Amino acid sequence: MEQKSTFWKSAMIYGLYLGIVAVLYSVILYVTGQNTDKALGYISFAVYTAGIVLAQIAYRNRELNGAISYGRALGFGVAVMLCTGVITSLYNIIIFNLDAGLIDQIKAATEEQYLKSGMSEDQVEAAMSMASKMMTPGFLSISSLFGAVFGGTIISLITSIFVKKQVSEDAFDEAMEEVKTEE
Repeated sequence: MEQKSTFWKSAMIYGLYLGIVAVLYSVILYVTGQNTDKALGYISFAVYTAGIVLAQIAYRNRELNGAISYGRALGFGVAVMLCTGVITSLYNIIIFNLDAGLIDQIKAATEEQYLKSGMSEDQVEAAMSMASKMMTPGFLSISSLFGAVFGGTIISLITSIFVKKQVSEDAFDEAMEEVKTEE
């Protein structure tokens, strides 16, 4: 039972840290007017990947004595991103309600993307009428939460391969060899 409380406590702490970094990055993009730039948006994936890896390694080394299974590392990464997603969703609710023009910028960027992909004006108009119904502060914030968990799952599926570390079955024998060599 103690491990579960440590699991969620650690996930919330690292999720809080990663959420703060993500919100600060979003604020920087917002202030500079670059919040609809896709290329800069991809940097957030690198930030999330680094944050998940650092959190998994810290949890493994501090809480689990240097050993973690693939499944536990995966679950921990997803839990961290769940907490991060809650924080970024709260930020999104606040920013979308403070700046109603932000949703209009997202709509314009989406429309431009549709046109660049080769859709006709009629297709773009039909797609935008559907998309506009979903572009509300609440819906965008909820989709942000689900996107964070989904993205965290994908990232954690990969990072857990490298973070996992099994306890050696011969740990006692290895420790005894070290003691013998010290004498």
